[in-house]
Amino acid sequence: MVNEVLVGFFSSSNGLRQRDPISSYLFVMGMEVLSVLIRRAVERGFISRCKIQHGRGRTVHIAHLLFADDTIIFCEAKNEHLSNLSWILFWFEAASRLRINLAKSEIILIEEMEEVDEMVVELGCKVGQLPAIYLRLPLGAPNKTISGWDGVEEKVRRRLAIWKKQYISKGGRITLIKSTMASMSVYQMSFFRMPNYVTRRLEKLQRDFLWGGKNLDKKAHLVKWEVVCGDKEKGGLGMRKLTLLNKVLLGKWILRFACDKEALWKQVFLAKHGQEDFGWRTKKVVGVFGVGVWKEILKEARWCWENLAFKVGKDNKIRFWTDLWCGDITLSQRFSHLFNLAAHRNATIEEMWDQNFGEG
Repeated sequence: MVNEVLVGFFSSSNGLRQRDPISSYLFVMGMEVLSVLIRRAVERGFISRCKIQHGRGRTVHIAHLLFADDTIIFCEAKNEHLSNLSWILFWFEAASRLRINLAKSEIILIEEMEEVDEMVVELGCKVGQLPAIYLRLPLGAPNKTISGWDGVEEKVRRRLAIWKKQYISKGGRITLIKSTMASMSVYQMSFFRMPNYVTRRLEKLQRDFLWGGKNLDKKAHLVKWEVVCGDKEKGGLGMRKLTLLNKVLLGKWILRFACDKEALWKQVFLAKHGQEDFGWRTKKVVGVFGVGVWKEILKEARWCWENLAFKVGKDNKIRFWTDLWCGDITLSQRFSHLFNLAAHRNATIEEMWDQNFGEG
């Protein structure tokens, strides 16, 4: 299109490069072709998919997940299914002229299998391992973990080894702590509760870097760390308290679960754990394996819900008496005597609303 007029097709002499603005859209179109091939193979029974279900409740089926430049395909550990999957990848390469690097691809086993080598040969890739975030030590070590937290601390120490060779002013150190040191563990803190001993060690590194000399010499800390982490309006430097940051990042998932209506991850959690409170929350997580992440997040549900307010929509998912939707406090607290006389204390707004008048 030139000057808002279509002038026909033109041929490109150099093709599209990786950083070309159009290349990302072409990649999405190519992945859509792969998605169609996988969906048709699943519908006709050539490959299986992952089934997630809680008791006799809803069921969620997942055949594949597409990320920025990675693809996860769920398949049953059978040579026949892997052979069909290899044909799907071959047809995708022929249709899109994209080459799949099987040398970088991995088969990740959920359970131990005896015929792993045969499956690897069938698909032509290698065997990978599930990423373990942390593993609790048994028998006498309840407060210690073998975890990715040690990797975060080591990453911070390596970065400090570079900084301590240079002369950096106090203002520069404050900037580096806020922009880099406090952000290195944000990803892990978004999903997992940081152990107290890790919090103490990471904050100690920040304190020593702030008050130390050129070679991180031990010097007296002139101001308490709680004051340093205070707001600038109150005389602090606005540093992040890792414990509070961890609590907030975990609590954000409670809000996301309530607001994201059709998100795939929410549907998976509803199918895995069930729902309560009209779908705003999942049921209490029970079990030992495969529930640790959401179980830790749900520990922050109480304070989140105590500070949430509802905006009324269809009125069928908000409790009239006990949910915060009208004013600063719930109606059960504002009209406590009337609430004690109520026959239906868990009634929704829709059930309590009188539809015989214009405004209800």
